[in-house]
Amino acid sequence: MFEIFLFVNPIGFYCYETEVLIKEAIDELDLNSCFRFIPVTNSKVIKEDIIRRKLKGQIINDIPEYTMASYQALRNYHAIKFEYGNKKARCYLVSLQKAVNSDFNVYSQDLPEQVALDLGLDFNRINNSKISRYVDDSIQQDKDLVHQFKVKNIPTTIIFNESGNYNGILLEGIVAHDKLITLFKNNNCTQISEEPKEENGYYPSRHLRLM
Repeated sequence: MFEIFLFVNPIGFYCYETEVLIKEAIDELDLNSCFRFIPVTNSKVIKEDIIRRKLKGQIINDIPEYTMASYQALRNYHAIKFEYGNKKARCYLVSLQKAVNSDFNVYSQDLPEQVALDLGLDFNRINNSKISRYVDDSIQQDKDLVHQFKVKNIPTTIIFNESGNYNGILLEGIVAHDKLITLFKNNNCTQISEEPKEENGYYPSRHLRLM
C-alpha cells in the first residue's frame, strides 16, 4: 500500500503533469495506493509557475487574474473536500489544471463554476460563507504539513510504502515515468538515484522519515 502526498500549485503547469505521470505509473503496475493532495499557493509558487510557463512559450496576459485564480482554486478545493469529500476535491483540481495547462489565458471567471458543474457539484454550496471557517482551518493544516515535511519546492511528491518500513522518499519537480516505475517496484520505496536540477524541472530527491 503506497501513501502518496502531492504538494501542488492548484493551477500549476508542472503540477498537472506530475499528477498524470504518477497516476499512470500506479495504474500500469496496478498498485494499491491512496492519494492526498496538498495545494499550496504563495508569491514564490506563483512566480515560479509563471516563469515555467514562459519557458514553454506561454505568456500570461493578466498576472493579477492568475494570482486570484490560484487562491480561489485553493479555497474551492478545501470547500469541495468538506462538502463532497477528498475524491471530488481532487477531481476538481485536476480538471481545473487540465483546462489551463497549455494556456492559462483561456481562464475566465466562469471557468471554476463550469468545472464544478461538469463534476455535478453545486457551486453555491461550495461558496457558502458558513463553511469559510472550516476552509481556513483546512488550509492551515496543509500549511502545517508543508512545514512538517520541510517542503521547499512545488511540485513535491512524498511517497510512503506502508507495506515496508516507515521511511519515505521526497521527490521535487517532475520525475520521469521510468524512474517512477523503478521507485514503485522497490519494496522499501527508499532507493532512487538523485537527479541534478535541470531546466526540465528535475530536482534532487531526498529521503525522510515521518516521526
